[in-house]
Amino acid sequence: MSTNRSKRWNGELSSLTPDFLKEVIEKMNSYGDRIQFEMPTKARTPSYQVINARDMKMGFDNRHLLMRLNDAGNVGDEMSTAYTLEAIKAALANDGRKTASRGSARSTSPSSRGSSPRASSSRSTAPAAPVDTIEQDKYAYFKANREYLPDEITKHSQEISKLMREGMSAEQAFEATIKAHF
Repeated sequence: MSTNRSKRWNGELSSLTPDFLKEVIEKMNSYGDRIQFEMPTKARTPSYQVINARDMKMGFDNRHLLMRLNDAGNVGDEMSTAYTLEAIKAALANDGRKTASRGSARSTSPSSRGSSPRASSSRSTAPAAPVDTIEQDKYAYFKANREYLPDEITKHSQEISKLMREGMSAEQAFEATIKAHF
């Protein structure tokens, strides 16, 4: 049994709590497919920024509340490497056990180690495929139609996902939510 001696984040994904990682995954499903954490500070959990496909960043503090980016365009002065959604899900699945969390992070940059990131991501994505498809479709629709959607539509993200799981397309789920709340 492995234990974390410190209750603070030490720069490794394995030291983040499962509850924190679940919230991070929820934010990534809504806003972007990559994430960077602020390097260790005195806080128990780090601030982080979610990065979308257009390299736009959205910052969150350690309580998952929106946060302004600094002048350099980051939530902190020193940031971790960019982790993919698959790497975060693998860290959650490992529940604090050290494995390939650093290797998974390298998959966002070109490297000569092509086999280890693929192996860890294929293991972590296989059981979650149905949920991933819904969340990916929801985010793709949101990203494509962001200009036309109400500003507070993100508050109804779980409702939209539920409608999509019941058989609606992303477009139908967004339209039904807009009719019900706006």
